[in-house]
Amino acid sequence: MTPPSHLSGHSSTGQVFHLPLRSRLLNVPEAAVYLGLSLRRLKTLAILGAGPERTHTPDGRPAYRREDLETYLSVLYEKADISGTEKVRRRAERANQRNAVLEHLQTDRRADLPSPDPFMMMATAGEMSHHMIFFVLKVMIIFGFILLCISPTPLLRTHFN
Repeated sequence: MTPPSHLSGHSSTGQVFHLPLRSRLLNVPEAAVYLGLSLRRLKTLAILGAGPERTHTPDGRPAYRREDLETYLSVLYEKADISGTEKVRRRAERANQRNAVLEHLQTDRRADLPSPDPFMMMATAGEMSHHMIFFVLKVMIIFGFILLCISPTPLLRTHFN
């Protein structure tokens, strides 16, 4: 017979197995609410290849894992040199509103999103501008090559005739 548990005083007859749970995926609006960003900002970060790591649902729609969102939040707070305690305090201030909106979004996809967190908008602005510069440079290079290829300049006619 197994000894009684020191917490409850009752004897335990079974074993508890801890299986890894698959984390729930958040769609894009839910992830924006979870992070405290506007929907447009999160989509822009994704287009630029910045922001939290993105995955896809089995039907192919973009989604985010909570663990990836928490990692991204930690990185942003670390870059801003804000302690973990302050991060928890800031996140707890808006937790009730965030959780209520997340629950409402599960039933009504067209629900209004809350106003974004000013800190999160400011913290992602630097990342957006950094990635935007490289994105614009890539577009300009591609556009320049296209113009070079289709322009009828005398230099091109000399070399390709």
